[in-house]
Amino acid sequence: MKQRVIFYALSVSLFSAISGNLLAQKGVEDGSRYGHGEDSIRCITNYSLYREYARQGDLKSALPYWRVVYNECPRVSKNLYIDGTKIFRDFIEKETNNEVQSKLIDTLMMIYDQRIKYYPRDKGDQLGRKGIDLLRYKRDDIEYVQKAYGYLEESIKLEKSEASEAVVATFLTASITLYQNDKLTEDKVIDDFLTCCNVFNAKISKSPANKQLTDIEKTLIDNFISLGLSCESLETRFSEYYNKDTENVPALGVIVDVMKGRNCSKSETYYQSARKIHPLSPTAESASSLGMIAFDRAEYSDAITYFKQATQLEEDNDKKATDYFWLAESQLKLNQKTDARESALKAAELKEHWGDPYILIGRMYIESSGDCSGISLPKAIYWVAVDKFIKAKTVDPGVEGTANQLILTYSKYFPSKEDAFFLGIHEGDSYTVGCWINETTKVRF
Repeated sequence: MKQRVIFYALSVSLFSAISGNLLAQKGVEDGSRYGHGEDSIRCITNYSLYREYARQGDLKSALPYWRVVYNECPRVSKNLYIDGTKIFRDFIEKETNNEVQSKLIDTLMMIYDQRIKYYPRDKGDQLGRKGIDLLRYKRDDIEYVQKAYGYLEESIKLEKSEASEAVVATFLTASITLYQNDKLTEDKVIDDFLTCCNVFNAKISKSPANKQLTDIEKTLIDNFISLGLSCESLETRFSEYYNKDTENVPALGVIVDVMKGRNCSKSETYYQSARKIHPLSPTAESASSLGMIAFDRAEYSDAITYFKQATQLEEDNDKKATDYFWLAESQLKLNQKTDARESALKAAELKEHWGDPYILIGRMYIESSGDCSGISLPKAIYWVAVDKFIKAKTVDPGVEGTANQLILTYSKYFPSKEDAFFLGIHEGDSYTVGCWINETTKVRF
């Protein structure tokens, strides 16, 4: 290897003799790539020597030649800076003396700065790499984290959607670290998170099949959720974000994921965002979630629509039973009692040992006492209602306390013997309660 290096260096010297006598001047002085005259030969010779040593992995031998090129002909090639960062990263990682290591890190930072100076079009990319390296070696020093954060933030501003995944992910890590150390406000860390998501959403829209991108974005979202920011703060910032572009589906998806992860699904922004993205990729979970929110907002028609969709999409019988139960609750709110009973019975059928659907039906019957006042024995409604409460505790011991309390309460309203006597109705007889209920029960007083 040494013979080849020496031969090359001699060849360069011979070339310089042939090329004529030129006034010596370094590239750093005249702005040229190699300089002129003897200085250009010195530049090319040292460049060739350091490159050969670096190619062989002998970074220690490469260093003195590299330094000459770095100081005298900084425009020679971008390889000067690519190799320089490799050399100094290697030295930093092998150095055990903290003071020496810090000086090596300072030099590494200077290499990035000099590349930006002589290749300004690379500024965004190089600031990102500079920030990543600074955090790699100084992540435990909050002052250096602040410096790295500044480099990364500027890099993303310059590179926009072309910023690398590593730069964006490291930027959010730095932002979260600074927030946790009271160096950033809550609003700022939210804004930084949204900036990162905008970059990833743009990347994913160009490469929707790239699972690595979606996995990284999910990690960013999970890390942000773990901060535990308040629903109020998220609602304030996310509502502004939402209102800027209400049709930005990827952005709405981020809002939904974060708000749901923070149990902020009652927020207005979450609801409006979820409503917009749900039709694009409806799932049983999203339909059920929207149904619950609509129910809580007393938007019962919408709740019915969502719960019906959830029952159609859901494959798990227990979850489907829950959807039918809330469908019944929503239908009852709109006085759709026949449909509500049918939904409740489907819930009970799907989840065999669940008593709540029977309690719900009993409530429906009691709420019908005014609607069904035209039947021959109006208070007979309480018989069929109590029948359902008894059924509830029979199939589900878990609701026994609630069922017993309801039985005790509404048994007091059973018809009296006198009421039944004039209708020819006797204890133990079968009696069919009409109206919409149409159920047969046993007479008792």
